[in-house]
Amino acid sequence: MLSRNLATFVRAVNRDGWRVATQKAVSRLAAEMPYPAHRKSDAIGSLEFILGEEQGFGLKLTDENVPYGSMTWLMPDFTASSGGHINIARMIRLLKERGFPFQHVVIMEPHRWRSDEEAQAAFNAAFGDCGISLSLGVRSIEPCQFLVATGWQTAYWVAKYRDAIHHIYFVQDFEPAFFSSGSWSAIAEGTYKLGLTAVTAGSWLAEKLNREYGMRTFPFSFSYEHDIYKPYPKRSSDTKHIFFYARPETPRRCFELGIMSLSRVCRSRPNVAAILSGGELRDYHIPFHHLNTGSLAIAELPDLYSQCDVALVISASNLSLLPMEVAACGCPLVINRGPHSEWLFSEEEAFYCDLNPDSIVSSLNEVLDRPEEASLRANAAMQRAQQSSWGHEADKVASFLRTL
Repeated sequence: MLSRNLATFVRAVNRDGWRVATQKAVSRLAAEMPYPAHRKSDAIGSLEFILGEEQGFGLKLTDENVPYGSMTWLMPDFTASSGGHINIARMIRLLKERGFPFQHVVIMEPHRWRSDEEAQAAFNAAFGDCGISLSLGVRSIEPCQFLVATGWQTAYWVAKYRDAIHHIYFVQDFEPAFFSSGSWSAIAEGTYKLGLTAVTAGSWLAEKLNREYGMRTFPFSFSYEHDIYKPYPKRSSDTKHIFFYARPETPRRCFELGIMSLSRVCRSRPNVAAILSGGELRDYHIPFHHLNTGSLAIAELPDLYSQCDVALVISASNLSLLPMEVAACGCPLVINRGPHSEWLFSEEEAFYCDLNPDSIVSSLNEVLDRPEEASLRANAAMQRAQQSSWGHEADKVASFLRTL
């Protein structure tokens, strides 16, 4: 077959010339090649799955058939670097130590695991092995005292499950804002109207969900890992450094506003450089003095923060844990104004700006021009951070759950 095709091609070259013969051969091969059928997006099926279905038998639940303190957490698939999953795993571990011994995790579809055992091993490797069981698929939920939704994708399944005494929503951000106005933002917003009880990351979310959707809410505050985040000795340098969490794949962290503002500061101050960390920046032209660290291991972050003269932490939605962790390392903070971002630190502990380049630049310059005031606010923020603990926040959550 090969020799016959080759002979045919040689004759065609002699007859038509190399270029024409090659074009004809490629066209013939393309016509004979089987193409896979075009895969159409299943918008209806995706939406129907998110909206969930009723499960359970409506059992009369007692301490005999549902152990006291049993909690099942329904969560989307995880990666080791997911901040939201890290926070959930931490709270699970702390509640287990505080009288809620039966902790189970269910990973909802779609996920990439071939078995419960494979997913369990990956979960333990990512978040620590503390005796938490795990299963795959929303239909593996079993009767429990507390069934916890952990993201908008999980909430409808939790609300429709009948064999749980309490239905909880662990809310870390206002997730409808993650989408353009449309179907998905409406479905995400609808999760706040399902009658779930919200345990929220911070007071802003608790107040917003209670005021706008009538949810029963309970907030916990932020802390940090005290054995990791602490000040490191600052090495002498003629260059001033501005840290920025540069993560363009997370729109709510305002990458473009931050980069534009840093460009203005660094170009006007030759002794200033930016340190960009957290995201993939290979496709971005960044025409000012900077260091791109990419994603760093957690153990490397405290020294990095300690070497910086200011950290720019801006967000269009709820704060991340970054301000608390940076404050624990003694670095001054510039944070944007707004109820979603002002609830953690006061004006005496951080510098505040509006979400526009002029205001961001002004606040960064203020920190660089007023080192004594910057040091005072950084010390105040560090003291506030040091007074916090995840254990104390878990105590509050555990006490609230017992009131239910």
